[in-house]
Amino acid sequence: MVEKKNKNLNIELECEEKIISEKLRFGRVRSMMMSQLREEYGEKIANRSLARINKRISIGSKMTKIHSEEFLI
Repeated sequence: MVEKKNKNLNIELECEEKIISEKLRFGRVRSMMMSQLREEYGEKIANRSLARINKRISIGSKMTKIHSEEFLI
């Protein structure tokens, strides 16, 4: 059970790494790359990985905005 969970985690992390690499290289994730990731890892894992990364970026942007507003007051 633990081995299966670790294997799934490794697969998701591998998918996330590819998405992050794509975002760093092109500034976004190309639809062709997402198609390849969905084919390789499955639709559920690829979509969930992209959503997690976008959520982290969104939260980071909000925190940056909050911290910059603190210095403006």
